[in-house]
This record gives sequence, structure tokens and C-alpha cells, in this order.
Amino acid sequence: MHDVIVIGGGPVGLRVAQKVAKAGYDTLVLEEDRAIGAPVQCAGLVSPRVVQMTGTKSIVGDFNRATIHPPDAEPLEIVSPVPKAYVLDRGAFDREMVTKAKMNGAEIRIGSRVTGWDRKGKIVFRQEGKKHSARAEVVIGADGPNSLLRRLSDISVKGEHLPGIQALVGKEPDGIHIFIGNDTAPGFFAWELPHPAGTTIGLATDSGNAYSYLTRLLGRMGLDRKVIALQAGTIPLGTIQNSVGDGFMLVGDAAYQVKPLSGGGLYTGLVSADHCADILIDALDTGDTSQESLAVYHQRWQKDIGGEISKGLWMRRIYRKFSDKELNRLFDALRDKKIMDVVGNEGDIDYPSALARSVLKTSPKLLKFAGPLIKNLF
Repeated sequence: MHDVIVIGGGPVGLRVAQKVAKAGYDTLVLEEDRAIGAPVQCAGLVSPRVVQMTGTKSIVGDFNRATIHPPDAEPLEIVSPVPKAYVLDRGAFDREMVTKAKMNGAEIRIGSRVTGWDRKGKIVFRQEGKKHSARAEVVIGADGPNSLLRRLSDISVKGEHLPGIQALVGKEPDGIHIFIGNDTAPGFFAWELPHPAGTTIGLATDSGNAYSYLTRLLGRMGLDRKVIALQAGTIPLGTIQNSVGDGFMLVGDAAYQVKPLSGGGLYTGLVSADHCADILIDALDTGDTSQESLAVYHQRWQKDIGGEISKGLWMRRIYRKFSDKELNRLFDALRDKKIMDVVGNEGDIDYPSALARSVLKTSPKLLKFAGPLIKNLF
């Protein structure tokens, strides 16, 4: 019998485990993979907030500029006075997080695939071919986009799952690059980011085969013969009806706590993990782990980041309607120095809706590109 079982040993689940174990509660983490931090399923681009929140040392580099490549127009370079983005070594970052969880008293069991949950705190899992079970006062579902706990709890979601894939290539790092266009990555974008062993080039799409688009992109870059490894994952975009029930809570990708415009889930997941841990500790302290008691968690993370996720979904709907010609015209319109100064100074990858408001106030003529939905940002 444990106080808490966390399903999923990614950074978000480990953050919850670290805090709850530090508070003195018996905490078990069950991770399906046989190693923490592998396989990597994230590009590792984060804001300074993630670095500040975690104190991570697994930094590949910090950047105050990025280059966006429209479909056919000239690239657009965004420059800020201070670093606005960090690239992490995701494998090393995850291992840092597991070390912190262990140091605070959490038990980590790798190679443990959860196969069942009975809504009364009993978890069934397989480890090394053998069936095991464990119980907890509260079970935390930090088990990703296809969360077993979420599916067994019958909590409804409204959204989509985007396939993402990236290649580690033997190329000297060249900063941050974003590629957009319906011929490159329909419905989303492609990226080029520094990596400790070279460069990662990847993309996600809501239309067609992600691997085929990546192969084509690498061929255009002349890098198709320099691929060292491939990494793939799933990006959940949308909203969730609820994230708690009697004796259970959902966090991270399992709760669709993901930024719709970038697909990033570390900042939103870690913010939610802190709310989750705080409310969970209070519930354990009082001995009340009912849905009513745990519901404060859902209210807090919704108040904190839920609005930004909703605005991001609106902005994504707009983006998906753009043709390549319209994207080219949009980026030509953005080349105004006043606009670029606003983007460089106020750009924030965690809260893009605030930047959209500032840009539109600087140049209201851009409203013609967005249509009536953009009014939801105000």
C-alpha cells in the first residue's frame, strides 16, 4: 500500500512525485520504458521559465534569435535583446528529474507497464514478464497522450493527436529554425534545433504521413544521408472535460496540458504538476481524496494556463486555414521594423496570445489575415 502511485516517469510525473515524496508521503512511480529519458520524444525547446523552475543544467544552448522560413518568401529573423529560448538535452533533463524524485524519497520502478486500474486504488502492472499489483490512496495519470488511466476513467476529451517525428543528423548546429507551409508540414510546422550530437530536424502534421514529409524535407536540405537516429512521438492538442475523480488525477499530456501552437508540454505540464502536488498533499493531509477535494487542482490549472490553451486553439484554427500564398503575404507584412521590434521584445513562447494582441495593436491592418476569430484574443 502506497500513499501515491504515479503512472509515467516523464518530467511531469516525476515533478509530482518529487514534491509529494518530499512532503513525507510514500510515493511509487511506474515507468513503462526500461530507461528514464529514452526514447526521446521531444525536441527540447523551452522558455527560460522551465530552466528557472527546475534549475536544470542539461542545457545545449540559449538563444535570442530564431529564423522562420515561410513557404516561398524570404526567411524572417526574429531577434530579442535577451535569450527567449533554451534547448535542452532531453535525455539528460529527464535523468535529472528522476534523480531529484529519488533524492526526495520517491521509489522508481522502470520497465513497469500498467495494464489495469480498478478505480479503488489498485494498479496492476507487468514487470520483467511477471504480473504485479499495488494500491494507493491516489493514483496520478502522467502516462501521456494515450493515457490508460484517462481512458479507464471515461473522462472525455475533445481534440486531436498529431504525429511528430524528428531526425538526429550529422550537421553542425545553426541556431533555431522554423519551417512552415502546406508542402512542408501541413497544419503545423517543421523545426531545426541544436543537439549535443549534431542537429535535430523534425516536424508534426495533421495531414498525411509525417515520416514522408520529413524524408522530403531532409532530401531538400541534402541531409537524407546524414541521419543518425529517428525519434517519434504524439502531440495531443485539445481540451479535457475534467482532470480528477475519486482517488485519481491526470497531469501533463494525459490531461491535454499542451500549447496548441508549438506542441510544447514541458512548461504547461510542470506548472500543472506543481498545482497537482499542492492539492494532493492537502488532500492527503486531511484524509479526503474524493473528487470534490481534488477538483481544486482542475480549477487551479485551468485558471493558470487553461485560458492560454483555449486562445492557442483559436489561433491554430486560423493558421490551419491559411494557404501558402497567404502565409507568404502575412510574413511579408510582418517585416515592418515596428512589428519586428514588438516581436523581439515581447515574444513569449509560453504565452503567444499576448504577443498577438501587441502585434495587432501595433499594426491593425494585420487583422485582415486573421478573420473574426482573432477577436477572441481581446
